[in-house]
Amino acid sequence: MAPEILFDQITDLRSRLDSAATDLARERELKQFYAEENSRLHEMIREFKRHRFGPRSERWQTEEPLCFNEAEVLAAQAKLEGDEIETEVKPHTRKRGKRRPLPEGLPREVVVIELPESERMGEDGKPLKPIGKEISEKLHYEPASLKVIEYQRIRYGQDSGDTGVIAPPVASIIPKGYVTSGLLAHIIMQKYGYGMPLYRQEDMSKRLGFEIPRCTMARWVIEAALECRPIWNIFEERLMASNYVACDETWTQVLKEKGRKPEAKSWMWVRATPSDERKIILFDYDPSRSGDVAKRLFAEYEGILQVDGYGAYDALEKQQGLIRIGCNMHGRRKFESAFKIGSKSGRSLASEAMKYYGRLYEIEKRARELTWEERHRLRLEESTPIWDQFKSWAILNQNKVPPKSKIGQAFHYFLNEYPYLTGYLQDGRLEMDNGFAERAITTFAVGRKNWLFNDSVDGAEAAAFFYSIIVTAKINGNDPQKALTKLFDGVPQAKTVEDFERIADLILSRPTVH
Repeated sequence: MAPEILFDQITDLRSRLDSAATDLARERELKQFYAEENSRLHEMIREFKRHRFGPRSERWQTEEPLCFNEAEVLAAQAKLEGDEIETEVKPHTRKRGKRRPLPEGLPREVVVIELPESERMGEDGKPLKPIGKEISEKLHYEPASLKVIEYQRIRYGQDSGDTGVIAPPVASIIPKGYVTSGLLAHIIMQKYGYGMPLYRQEDMSKRLGFEIPRCTMARWVIEAALECRPIWNIFEERLMASNYVACDETWTQVLKEKGRKPEAKSWMWVRATPSDERKIILFDYDPSRSGDVAKRLFAEYEGILQVDGYGAYDALEKQQGLIRIGCNMHGRRKFESAFKIGSKSGRSLASEAMKYYGRLYEIEKRARELTWEERHRLRLEESTPIWDQFKSWAILNQNKVPPKSKIGQAFHYFLNEYPYLTGYLQDGRLEMDNGFAERAITTFAVGRKNWLFNDSVDGAEAAAFFYSIIVTAKINGNDPQKALTKLFDGVPQAKTVEDFERIADLILSRPTVH
């Protein structure tokens, strides 16, 4: 065979070999892509199933031995390994719990129970007489009732034909309505405090003897919120004067809003002061979840703002005097999700991350009883080294997992947010996570499951106001319904800024303990 022909054949074989190698590499890349995509889709399916059918709890079960279930854990382990464990159970006496005494301040009705006269004879035929009594108490409930308060304003004049003068009407939060402050406070507390929609309250009013239409109650709620707006302004001024504020947001739905479909999501933004002595929690309604809303809510704010990694807060990065810190509840939640619903390869890494978080939260548990200065010192001594280890471990392992997997997303969030997640270390007053604001949202989220949506923007803004009052009163140790009643009694009579300040103080001040 001629050398030229042989050379051409060798060249052709090399070309085909190179092409086959390229195709093989492409097939391997494609196989890897499909494997990662398949794993990611399985994660999504598990996530949907968990969201639809699984528990909502985020509690993490560590692998450390627990003092209260050590015997059960060891026994189960021995059963699996085929070993036997002998345990000695010491004899003990079971004691029943002592029932709490019923409050002395509750009204009491005494019911005397006597023996029938036919049984008041002794065995010797002599009559028995009272020599003592056995007392037991039971708690009784009587359904709410309606009553009419008739106001008789006396007219004065020289004789019956004079126009004369008349005593002024009683100041009312709804001047032309037939509702008192107490009834209005009850309606609002039922709706926003306990999640009872107005249509159910309408049905209840029928059973009490007088039907109050839901449209009337809705009008009262909106009018009362508008009348009490000065209290909201005072709360906002005080919140913006705080040097540490937390913020979060949750969705809501408004059916009738110009330019928007009824099914469109709107938002309740929540601002709170976690470490102030008089804590304030404010709900703000807005149809948007954009950075413009964050700018409006924190215009000219100077201090520390705690938020999660949501992009809308990036708009505040360049604001003079504002320092942003992050939320470890969200950072931990990413790893928790990777452990529970992520691919098998990422679960061991997620478990390691959760152990780091477990150690950090254990330090926070101990720090609860310390002063701010002591808490700051404890964090610098014990938490900072753990964070350094945590970061080094995350950097080492991030490139070992697919970026779009659950564990990959957890690593991305953690390393991206790391400067913010460790921001709480700078001051003992700061919290490790945004749990205070998230817990404030709970009352709203529970109510939303019952009333489902707001009919109008006015209704959403009224809801924001009354959730603010109810949650703020509760977090300061006050009875929300009594706070609402004081609010409705005081606002119609308030004339000056000082008057409104005093009403705000009633809601924020902790009750005196006698």
